Amino acid sequence: MTINPYTEEVQFEKLKNADKPYTYLVNRSTLVEQARQLWHDVADIEADFCPENFAQASITMHPAFASQQAFPEKLLQLCGLFCVGTKRVSVFPRFSYIGTDDETTDETSIAIIVVAKRQTFQAMASKLEEIDENSLAGQQLMTIESIESVTSYDRMDIPNDYFDDIYLVGLYPRPGLTTEGSKADFTTYAESFEFEVNPDFFYEKDGLYYVLIRGARYKLDSISENPFVSTILVPPKKVKS
Repeated sequence: MTINPYTEEVQFEKLKNADKPYTYLVNRSTLVEQARQLWHDVADIEADFCPENFAQASITMHPAFASQQAFPEKLLQLCGLFCVGTKRVSVFPRFSYIGTDDETTDETSIAIIVVAKRQTFQAMASKLEEIDENSLAGQQLMTIESIESVTSYDRMDIPNDYFDDIYLVGLYPRPGLTTEGSKADFTTYAESFEFEVNPDFFYEKDGLYYVLIRGARYKLDSISENPFVSTILVPPKKVKS
């Protein structure tokens, strides 16, 4: 997914001259440690929940760089990460251009949702350590707030008092496949865990496609850990009927 409309030369000059929230050495150290934790998190996911060994992660931009023009495409390329979507998030940045040192303020930013093979995440910390400060990727490194895994808790929005066995699942299209092909691929995956995917329900919105599934709630981890799942919701009553 290509988002930044400017050439790499223009991006480099803009970032080089911009006020950045973190220095290269400080943020590289922070992100390297977060990348190591990310690897431990994705390594703990059951192998059966990682088709072709893919897993999902989130890269949150500092709020001052939460724009299309600041999208760190070069950094993602060097780390071997593929962006499948973005979402707005509320963050408490380590450094804020608003407020004071005595208070923390939540700000709106962008989380970049990426997928990669788990071995790619394993190598990510080393890749970050190798990035040259005087490169486009090095400049982009200073604009990132955090790197983290995306957990089942992050993706599931099912209240405890919901006792039906039908769920609305929002998914990112799989790279290289159409949404219809992605649905067929996910259907095969879901059926392997005894979930039924409604063949007639399908719609797309804001870069996601949505399907209805039916199955046992205690098996939902197999769905929420799938690398292309964005969210699991209670379907509206008119959809269920």
